[in-house]
Amino acid sequence: MKHQVTRELFSYWDGLRGGRTAPERSDIDPAEIHQILGDTFILEYDNENSLTFRLAGTRLCGSFCRELKGRNFYDLWSTEDLSSMKLLLTAVVEDEAAAVIGFKGKTERNQELEFEAILLPLRHYGQPRSRLLGAASPVDMPYWIGIWPVRELSISSMRLIWPDERPAFMRTQEQPPKAQHNFGLTPTTSILSPVVGHAHIRPERRIGHLTVIEGGRSD
Repeated sequence: MKHQVTRELFSYWDGLRGGRTAPERSDIDPAEIHQILGDTFILEYDNENSLTFRLAGTRLCGSFCRELKGRNFYDLWSTEDLSSMKLLLTAVVEDEAAAVIGFKGKTERNQELEFEAILLPLRHYGQPRSRLLGAASPVDMPYWIGIWPVRELSISSMRLIWPDERPAFMRTQEQPPKAQHNFGLTPTTSILSPVVGHAHIRPERRIGHLTVIEGGRSD
């Protein structure tokens, strides 16, 4: 996680869930994340083809120069990246993993802007596959942001974090990192740093245009 907004939201979500795989939607207190509220959003999972924005922060909407509430999250992505996004979201809604996504947005004037986003599972009245908490923040703040809408989103990186393991920035010297048993979802057009150590990597398999590197989780 490179962006401070991403780190703050993950830390907040991780603190709320305690020993659970995901916190409740009702656990979210906007006042506790007021500094990053403009970058955050909540999605409602309707079905595999529909993730509706229930809430969207003002800074995020400003990047797109439009209100996102009520829109389908999947409509933001190109046809080429849509299958990759749906595959990643399956792990978030069904396995309650966290997802970190790097993507680029382009304006009609061919101006490009890099973003980092995070998607985190929520439960609603105890039910999984219901809500997602997320944030998306630009890496830079060019003068034209909010003037020319960001369009043509393209994925540059995708990564999963399982809820029973913590990312490196949350570990301390007194708490050595646990053995990594994650798998990374790597678009074939991108080069990413590995999510798992080489000693834990198992043979790859292909799903669509993704390479899935598996490292099983023990029960």
